[in-house]
Amino acid sequence: MAYNANPFLERRSERTTSDQEFALVFSPKVLEKLSDEAFKGGVHVFRSAPGGGKTTILRAFTPTVLRSFLRAKGTSELKESFPLFVEKGVVSDQEVRLLGVLISCAAGYADLPSSAATIEEGPFRALFDCRVVLRTLRSLAAFLGPSEEALDSIKIEYPKDAPEILGIPKIECAQELAAWAEGQEKRIYAELDAFAGRPGGTLPSSARFESVLWLQTVRFLLEGQAVATNRLLMVDDLHRLRRKQRDGLIDELTVQRPSIPVWLAMRTLVLGDSLLSQGAREGRDIKEYPLEELWSGAKGIHQFSSFAQNVLERRMNRQDSVTGTFAQQLRDQIEPDEVKRFVQPGIAAFRAATEPHANNPRYSEWLARADKKTIEPSMEMLSELYMTRILIARDASKKQMSLDLALPAENIDDKDSSSIRGAAEIQLHEELGVPYYYGLEKLCVMATYNVEELLSMAASLYEGMVANQVLGKKSPELSPSDQEKVLRVAASKRLKFVPKQHTEGTRARQLITSIGGYCRERTFLPNAPYAPGVTGIRLSQSEMEKLQGSARVLGDQGDLLKKVLSECIAENLLTQKQSQASTARESGSIFYLNRTLCTNFGLPLQQGGWQDVRCLDLIDWMTRGWKPQKRLVMGN
Repeated sequence: MAYNANPFLERRSERTTSDQEFALVFSPKVLEKLSDEAFKGGVHVFRSAPGGGKTTILRAFTPTVLRSFLRAKGTSELKESFPLFVEKGVVSDQEVRLLGVLISCAAGYADLPSSAATIEEGPFRALFDCRVVLRTLRSLAAFLGPSEEALDSIKIEYPKDAPEILGIPKIECAQELAAWAEGQEKRIYAELDAFAGRPGGTLPSSARFESVLWLQTVRFLLEGQAVATNRLLMVDDLHRLRRKQRDGLIDELTVQRPSIPVWLAMRTLVLGDSLLSQGAREGRDIKEYPLEELWSGAKGIHQFSSFAQNVLERRMNRQDSVTGTFAQQLRDQIEPDEVKRFVQPGIAAFRAATEPHANNPRYSEWLARADKKTIEPSMEMLSELYMTRILIARDASKKQMSLDLALPAENIDDKDSSSIRGAAEIQLHEELGVPYYYGLEKLCVMATYNVEELLSMAASLYEGMVANQVLGKKSPELSPSDQEKVLRVAASKRLKFVPKQHTEGTRARQLITSIGGYCRERTFLPNAPYAPGVTGIRLSQSEMEKLQGSARVLGDQGDLLKKVLSECIAENLLTQKQSQASTARESGSIFYLNRTLCTNFGLPLQQGGWQDVRCLDLIDWMTRGWKPQKRLVMGN
């Protein structure tokens, strides 16, 4: 068994990873969330931010990977995976049953001329079709076995009732058709090299996309018997196409209503972009699968945590430097000895904050209860002190319309809630440095439903485990404090490298930093009005219309803001959610900070708290940065 120095640094979808290695680290949990509808005929679009798992899902259904699952079906690593592939009908105990054809749009298509006045999209269709044919035949060879001569034995039959196909020749020998497709691709690029130098090129062109019609109708015969009758076309990196190319491909495939499943994978489209062709309906003609939403719902984070833990443990099994599971090395509790250093500073901070109310009879019972709690130092005691402080601040900020009557101590229990407790926890972290970002559960939340984010942070934690082992510590286990240090550094690097990864990276980082600063100001108000904290901003529908409307009321700056917001969402820096209208406000769009970035800004990890802002505010933040207001102090 080959071991990796840091198995979390290797991304699961990388082509350099062998099929066998890929199969061993593939988590079957995502298959549990994959709808059976995705295997039925039609166009299916998988969307996510980079690292969301699109390519991983697609690669899992290629012939060579399915064959690796089949070969290793009896191993302990695949005892969960293999039955799920059988359930989906893509393999059986004896054979691979699905011919999965995977092509990428990452290279070549954008090289085609884009001027509609000079050339139409016919060459794009021609290049796409020949690549589908070539990749299909190569995948067929892998489907049948490792023999290089497999295609020589395959005959192609064209049914008489099949749609007329003009751009793909009716060649019966699979090997000869593969040679044609390869030659067609070379011819296109040869013509492209010479195209600029002459007025009238002979670039191959097609009037429509024919490769899907070809794939769903032809029969592959081996010794007279039909093979590979169950087919799936997978097109990755659709976002790498020019918009006109992408829209044209989706539109034509949707109108064709293919009888085989066609999977299109692309990065998230944002701010009003639509995948639906004119007259097409989502759910009938085209189905969308935003991968982040696979984990949505009341149990979403728990389901993603189960998936994430499976991913991490499979990686952990590919190394021999640290013994035990990944989860075992992340201590999820603060030990009593570690709590001691926070107790006295916490009590002192509580008393200083509540001193202006010490002689107010209204809070006498609450303060007396707090004093009794300080006798037994613990994290629970500190949490209650800070919850009491927040409740006093909230009550004191109200205009009293009656005599100050003593509030019974039991009221604190009545007002105890997860949001208030969460606000107390993040304030303890902010003021006293009590560890907050630690434990496997919070690591999964920080990943923001993104596998790449998860693996990146896990890689840093793994290095810490190895360092503990090298230093001769009793255990590679990381304390809550050690985990937080590692994760805060990883979060800081995430923001630091934004300018290198985005076309408007400098403005994107300025905007994200401004949103983070603004959220911090609203989170750490003494009365925690948006408990546990603010982690996003909202643009009302009126503001969104300013941003997206054809009138361009915000001018060039509005166009730039739209571009920056789009990049931030597409690159998983911001998460966009729709906000429904209520009696008090109109609908709108909420832009939440990525949970890893919340760690960088010292914000809570829960999603919920947001504040309304204007487009003009965001333009100002993007160009000049946000300026903090004077911090409010309790008692003022």
